[in-house]
Amino acid sequence: SSDVCSSDLFPSHDSLVVLTAIMEMILLSMFPPKYRLRILGSANYRNVLHITFLLLNLIIHWGTVIGTMSAVLAFVVSIITLRFAMYLFGYIVDGRYYHVGWVKYSVEELQ
Repeated sequence: SSDVCSSDLFPSHDSLVVLTAIMEMILLSMFPPKYRLRILGSANYRNVLHITFLLLNLIIHWGTVIGTMSAVLAFVVSIITLRFAMYLFGYIVDGRYYHVGWVKYSVEELQ
């Protein structure tokens, strides 16, 4: 009989940080382009997303030093993820100025 270590049952904290970044991109991709680009173009909305993901990870990993460090790392990854999303999708500043990303949208999609 082989002993099963509890760490074999659950993913490591590093892989959870990567999963958080993937989840953040998926959730952001679910918004229609009009709203997604406005969220990415607003510093306030981006900060709300960063804090939300930090709090979510703190709640999930609460109680251990490594878990708290993992939540803070997820916060940093959230900053990088949203910056990548801005380059990927583009963003709209002040509801008027469209900065084109790698994925281009027509005017009809953004109205």
